[in-house]
Amino acid sequence: MAKKKKAVTGTAQAGPSIKGHWDGWNAALDDALGKTGWKAADHDAVQVEFYANVKVVNPGSIVEYGVKLIPPK
Repeated sequence: MAKKKKAVTGTAQAGPSIKGHWDGWNAALDDALGKTGWKAADHDAVQVEFYANVKVVNPGSIVEYGVKLIPPK
């Protein structure tokens, strides 16, 4: 029986190397993809969730970027 794919989460800390929000989410996506263990191929209908952990002060800021990859059922 084939091994069932599981959801995987990747993260990237905000910091000087992150020049814009998409840099943070791209780094988190790369981290998630590296953790999947999926074979190199096209993977259709993967749900991708982008999120941010924020520090609420005035002004607030993103402290961590995250991406969750959810394979189709």
